[in-house]
This record gives sequence, structure tokens and C-alpha cells, in this order.
Amino acid sequence: MRLNFKNDTFKIMQIADVQEGAKISPDTIALINAALDKENPDFVVYSGDQIWGYTHFKGNKEKVEKALREITEPVTSRGIPFSICFGNHDRQVGVSNKEQFEIYKKIDGFVGEDTEGIDGCANHCIEIAENEKIKYLLYLIDSNTSLKIGYDNVHENQIEWYKNTRDKYEKENGGVIPSVVIQHIPVPEISELLIESEKKTKGAVRGFRNRAGKWYTLNKDKVNQDGFMKESPADPMENSGEFEAMAEKGDVKGIYFGHDHINSFNGKINGIDLGYTQGAGFHVYGPGLDRGVRMINLHTDGSLDTYDLRYRNLIGKKVKEKIRYGIFQIMPTNIYDGINRAIKILAGIAGIAIIAVLISFLLK
Repeated sequence: MRLNFKNDTFKIMQIADVQEGAKISPDTIALINAALDKENPDFVVYSGDQIWGYTHFKGNKEKVEKALREITEPVTSRGIPFSICFGNHDRQVGVSNKEQFEIYKKIDGFVGEDTEGIDGCANHCIEIAENEKIKYLLYLIDSNTSLKIGYDNVHENQIEWYKNTRDKYEKENGGVIPSVVIQHIPVPEISELLIESEKKTKGAVRGFRNRAGKWYTLNKDKVNQDGFMKESPADPMENSGEFEAMAEKGDVKGIYFGHDHINSFNGKINGIDLGYTQGAGFHVYGPGLDRGVRMINLHTDGSLDTYDLRYRNLIGKKVKEKIRYGIFQIMPTNIYDGINRAIKILAGIAGIAIIAVLISFLLK
């Protein structure tokens, strides 16, 4: 598969965690439309968790196809090619990722394939060329969902596929080709952009699973200054060596992911830019009016730049579904957050009850 530079910059828009049900939020669509109008990208990647929830779809393929067509309509109506990778929620609608991939293939403008013989679905590599010369490679990788507890990773046979593909292009072109990777779940090395901090530190977030009992802030010396982290990274439970493989030859310039809806920041580790893209969907928890998308601009000299676009800057402070927006703003971000909130609420109720008993006793 090959796409082409129109000038010296190839503009990729990453849309993460739309995570819609059968009824699509008008605010989600408004955000995508506004971002497309502002940037006019050459290519769009939906990076996983496009849809979710069995109760929304109950395995109904027609409902799934309708939702996927609505989510991608802002892109297809403009004639912009697009592709996808899968997240940990897509398959929960009762229609498998492979079945969903066949639906995507029917949508105008879809670019992608499912590489056979390796784990996951929709692993593929796209060439981006200038005057028939390949200038960049874009790898879209399934970060899998096979664990019962915690988050999966990119598996060994997928890493070998990447390395074999990289080496094939290196041999054919007399040197490694600059590359970008987009997937849903982050690599564990994202932790190198964080600082373990005191609970009372401004902006500190509570870690969970691998980071349980600790608190973290962004390392402002390593990340973009307008970046934000409002929840602990939910990276894989085990490190499969993906990042190490992608750092071997210096071809990979950036790895970008979503998954954690209320994080948006990027910074370099071993020469690779690691970037979180916040969620775009308004029918799921998110960072308020900082919901957005990411631009990844590739240049013919092998460099890139990246930044996010946010609802508040594109559209403003008004949303169409005010009540639903408010509800999703107070939703827990994960089970640990939910438990901690429940404990605080129960403690508050207990405190009020004790005070009421004391007051009653004193007034007797």
C-alpha cells in the first residue's frame, strides 16, 4: 500500500478512543469535523476503541456497520483516505475484530490489510512516497486484548514481523526508512517520561496495577509544555521488547497511542518520540473540553513534528449534549479510581452520620 506526499509534508491525523455506542455523539462528530477543516490531513488513523459495549450492539453486524460508517463519515465525505488499528474494547460489541475489519474494507477510502500469520488483526505497513521514492513507513499494529486481567502488549511474532519488514525495506532502499508506529496501548517505556512524586504534588496521579501505591507527575523537562496527564498510564503488564526492537536501528521516529482518554503528552526516549493522544469521544469519560486529536506531520527530510488539537480551541465551550457531558465528566477512569471514590463517599457519609449523632446527643 502506498500513499504520496503532495508537498514536503505529509499530514496524519490520529483520532483516538472515539468509543461510541450505537448512537453517536454530535459533539464527537463536531470535534472531528472541526479538526479536519482546520488541518485538511492527507491521511487519518482511528487508533482503537472506535466502538464499545455489548449492550449497545448485542452482536448485531448491521448496527456495528452503521456506527462505523457514521464515525468515519467526516473523513470519507471529504475524500480523505483512512485506516484503523484495534483497541481493547472494539471486540466487546459481540462482533469480532476480523468481522469489523471486513466492514471497514467496504467503506470508501479505507486503506489497510490484515497481515496473515501473526497475532492480532489489521497489522499492516503503509508506504509514503515522494516521486516514487519511499520517504516514510507507517506501521499500524494491534496491541491485542488477550489478557483476562490488565493490559496486553504487542506480541513477539508481531515484533518479528516489524523487524523483517524494516530489514526488507532497508535492503531494497540502501538504508533504513524513517518510520512512525500507531497502536492503541502504549509501550512500558512511557514511564520514562514520568517522575515519581509525593501525593500532595500538584498534578500528581495515583498509579495502579504495576504502579499501585505510588504517585506520578510528568517530567516537564522531557514532555511538551502544554501536555497533560490526568490518569496513570495503563501500559502492558509485561514488557514484550517492542520498544527495544524499534530503537535498534533508528528508523522509528515516533510511537503514538491512545487508550488513556485523559492523557495528552509526548517526549523523546532513546531518540523515539512517545506520544499519548487524548480521547475524542464524548460518550465516554474524557478530559472535558480538552478532548481532541493529534497531528503527526512527516517531512521529506525524515523529521516530524506533532501536536494536538482540542475541542475548546476548535469549537469553544459549548456542547450540544450538556447533561451527558456532565455525567461523563464525573465518571471514574478505572476500577481503582472507582473504588477510591466509593471509599471517599462512604467515609463522607459515615462522617456526616457521626456528626448527626453527636448533635442529636448534645441537643438532648
